[in-house]
Amino acid sequence: MYKAVFIAAILFVIAAIVLNNNFEQFEHNNAVFVYDASHVDTTKAKQVHDFLINQQVYDGRTGDVLLLTKTKTGIWVIKFPVYQGGEVPKQVLEQVQALTLNIKQGVLNNEPVEIHITNSGYQSVQFFKV
Repeated sequence: MYKAVFIAAILFVIAAIVLNNNFEQFEHNNAVFVYDASHVDTTKAKQVHDFLINQQVYDGRTGDVLLLTKTKTGIWVIKFPVYQGGEVPKQVLEQVQALTLNIKQGVLNNEPVEIHITNSGYQSVQFFKV
């Protein structure tokens, strides 16, 4: 009985997460920009994608480059899947911060932004505001 209730609760949580997240993506060469379409307007996502192309962010990269979403309180969240265990090199953190600042100023109208350093599954291991 308890086992069935526990399993039902887990399935409910998983379903809630899946239903609240509608991930879409734009691709450029072998690189991918992912955004949460349930919280980010497609037009704004396209602007970020075009910005990344113009800034040559995709050049030489493969796989996911970043994920963009927005909280219910209006804070943009940019997740970078750069964590591979251990400490993230200072140079990588500086590049991520500079790119985020450029996106914030160039596309997001200087609205509040959080940077999340994540693993490849977009699970945050570190975050800070810009």
